[in-house]
Amino acid sequence: MALELRQQLKLTQQLVMTPQLQLAIRLLQLSRLELMDTIQQELEQNPVLEEAVEDSGADKEKQPQEQESDSEKEVVIDENIPDDIDWRNYIDEYNSPGRTSYEIERKEHVGFEQFLVKKRSLSDHLLWQLMMSGPDDITKRVGSLIVGNINADGYLDASLEEIATGAEVPRENALDVLNLMQSFDPPGVCARNLKESLLIQISQLGLTNTLVEKIIFNHLSDLENRNIAPICRALGVDKKSILRAVEIIQGLEPKPGRVFTDESPQHIVPDVYVYKYDDDFVILLNDSGLPRLRINTLYRNCLMNAGQVSAKEKEYIREKLRSATWLIRSVHQRKKTIFRVMESILKFQRTFFDKGVSHLKPMVL
Repeated sequence: MALELRQQLKLTQQLVMTPQLQLAIRLLQLSRLELMDTIQQELEQNPVLEEAVEDSGADKEKQPQEQESDSEKEVVIDENIPDDIDWRNYIDEYNSPGRTSYEIERKEHVGFEQFLVKKRSLSDHLLWQLMMSGPDDITKRVGSLIVGNINADGYLDASLEEIATGAEVPRENALDVLNLMQSFDPPGVCARNLKESLLIQISQLGLTNTLVEKIIFNHLSDLENRNIAPICRALGVDKKSILRAVEIIQGLEPKPGRVFTDESPQHIVPDVYVYKYDDDFVILLNDSGLPRLRINTLYRNCLMNAGQVSAKEKEYIREKLRSATWLIRSVHQRKKTIFRVMESILKFQRTFFDKGVSHLKPMVL
């Protein structure tokens, strides 16, 4: 068999993933919180990029849109992102690792505690109750050690022997102080495990010597595994009574210290709002909280005056300018894409917006 070299022409179509297109796809899949973190990180690392600050009245009258127009004129890239991109080919590769969740916007009454300067911690709350009980020196010393060993969930991490040794008191005295503090608010606090916390809570509810106490004391593991039949056989009670007792147990708090947590909730902020005016729907993009980006005029002038900077510095500024320009255009492209996607959803789900969830239609990408 003879071997030979042969030239052959072959024409194929292939979509090249340019850096700007990769950035646009990545930003599109970020949540609003992740997008703000990405922009803030780029502002810290790229000196050419800066946030546009609203000018005061006098400066606004002199140059109302001068800086904004300059940045827009400088941000010119010949590379355009096509509108008919097949996002399915790249959705898996450039998928955002963050979790996606949905929340229905609802107005709630603002409680008085929202206006407090500082929220009281669990330790402060327990110490205040301890001082209000009129303790002696031993109770103060033991109680302070107990409060210092309470975790964020409201459970006591140290053993009773460790508390007694640290306070230099007999174990009986430490147990008396612990029993006192287990009657404090919130119900179930200062317990050493989940079973003890639940027993404290039902004791304060007046449910001692009931079916609820028997289930917690002897069959908590079966309840965790949802094994109702063994509980019925062991207690000789019908299933309906067991389920009523389980409903009471489900209403108890497994983490008593949760109401005093210092973690602030991260509320989900939508990227787009849909309002109904008369018989039509209006789509509004949510730009609040997002910084307005622009190119720093100092570095732009350095490129225009080539004699003031060296070739290496000029190349560095060009690279940072290109990165900043891509980010600005990608953010604008993200807004346009989200707006067009919402228009398409509104077109196909019109009955859902008019009549509710029962008229929701399945949609594919």
